Order: sequence, then structure tokens, then C-alpha cells
Amino acid sequence: MARTMSRPRRPSTPTLERLTDDEQGQLLGELLVAHPKQVAEAERLALAGLAIVDVDEVAESLERALRGAEVDQLAHRAGRVRGRGYVHENEAAYEILEEILQRALDDLSRRAALGLHDAARQLALGLLCGLANCHEGVEDGTVIAYADPDVT
Repeated sequence: MARTMSRPRRPSTPTLERLTDDEQGQLLGELLVAHPKQVAEAERLALAGLAIVDVDEVAESLERALRGAEVDQLAHRAGRVRGRGYVHENEAAYEILEEILQRALDDLSRRAALGLHDAARQLALGLLCGLANCHEGVEDGTVIAYADPDVT
């Protein structure tokens, strides 16, 4: 009979579990300053984490973000815009989608700059799949519909 080894249970950390992302980042910075010998280990773990990319997860996440773009934003961006003149609703919709995609492209560039070329390729593939998934089944009244489904 084979025995499986399980990892030891992590102790409950109710305060740490309730920290915001910004608070967690600040805490990590403070811990690394207080324990400089852990910097190399933190760097190794960070690099290992960034090297793992799930193509399907990236595609689903991008598709969800693009399809879920708030139509209410169009009201704030379209029409007469101070300093820009008149902005057509199609242009405003395109800009909203472009901003969503830009965050993903910035992530791709960040990984490539770290030498994580395989992860960057996987991320790019996920982005392409997510864009392709958005091409079909576009519902009227969505930001994608205002931008034109071919925008993806």
C-alpha cells in the first residue's frame, strides 16, 4: 500500500487573509527589508510563478473582461468630451476594449523582458484565443457591439 505525503497544514492567518493586494505587497517589501537573506528565494518564487501560464485561463479571462466591459463607460467617454471634441460611441467603445487588452499586452511584455519567452508565447496564444472567442456571439448593446465585433 503506497503512502502519500501531504504538505503540512498552514496555520490559520485571519489577518493576512484579509489584507488587500496593496497591503500584501507592502508587507512583502517590509519582510524582505527585514530579512534580506530571503530576497533570493522570493525572486526565485516570483520568477517560477510568472513562468506558469494557462492558455485556456488567459483566453477565458480576456474574453470575460472584453464581454463584461461596462456599457455605462460609453456615456462618460462618448459625445462632447472636453479637450477632445466629439467622440463617437464606436470610438469610445474601441478605446475601452483597447485599454483592457493593453493590460494583458503589458503583462506579456513584462514576462518577455524577464526572459520568460515560453510564458510570453503562451500568454500571447491565450490572448489570441480570447480575442477569437469574442468574435462570435456578440450581444447587441455591449461594448464589443458598439466597437464592431470585427474589432477583436
